[in-house]
Amino acid sequence: MARVSGYGGSVIVASQVIENCEDAWNESAGTGVTATLDTTDFKNGAGSAKFVCDATTGVEVVATEQVVSMNLAAYTDLLLWAKSSVAMDANDWQLLLDDTGSCASPIVTANLPALSADVWKFCRVSATLTSCTAIVSVGLKQAVDKGALTFHIDSVWAGVAIAGLKSWTLDKTVDVYESTGFDSSGAKTYLPGASGWSGSFEGYKDGAPLAIGTVIGLELRESSTSTQQWRGMAIITGVHDSVMVDGLVAYSYDFQGTDSLEVATA
Repeated sequence: MARVSGYGGSVIVASQVIENCEDAWNESAGTGVTATLDTTDFKNGAGSAKFVCDATTGVEVVATEQVVSMNLAAYTDLLLWAKSSVAMDANDWQLLLDDTGSCASPIVTANLPALSADVWKFCRVSATLTSCTAIVSVGLKQAVDKGALTFHIDSVWAGVAIAGLKSWTLDKTVDVYESTGFDSSGAKTYLPGASGWSGSFEGYKDGAPLAIGTVIGLELRESSTSTQQWRGMAIITGVHDSVMVDGLVAYSYDFQGTDSLEVATA
């Protein structure tokens, strides 16, 4: 098994909401696209933005949504939930950001990763956001014609690496339930139950602390390799401040993961 140095590790926190997907995207729609709010299939809040594309939808902007003007120049990453009824290869669909309506001339065209059919995925997309000083429109573009399909998106965030951090820990666990019966021959038996994840990260003060109770997008990087990253939504449950007369001011944070976790691989 190859060793991995944690030298390139970091923690990406996405707390700036670009679009919460709590209503239908109605700024513009592409050919053969029906955009609605889905209150039965979502990952955060009370709904997700749903797009039903028929066979006439081609390589085009599928839909856009107007957002309150925001400055994203300080951020480096985009995090969002996505789901497709058909399997997607990387770069088949794209997320658009623009300072003009209906994403008429996108400042950012960010490729979405591969998606398995009918499976929600928490995606992280690197993007150059330095010119995004007055974003007013977010959109989705189909870059490769996939035929008729249904697409969902939920909770689009902007994120950035938290400066000053030096370590993080993650605990992924599963509940077990005793299932011992008369037929177990005196040996206890167990069955797996629900899984969960939580952890902490710590480092030195470099800016204002994160607020407890905040729901965030979170990516824990083991290294700079794209597969060596854990990703999901979490709640900041604790902030701990440490001050010593002969040392730097330090912060540590506790978090509780919510919903599924994208697991790091080799």
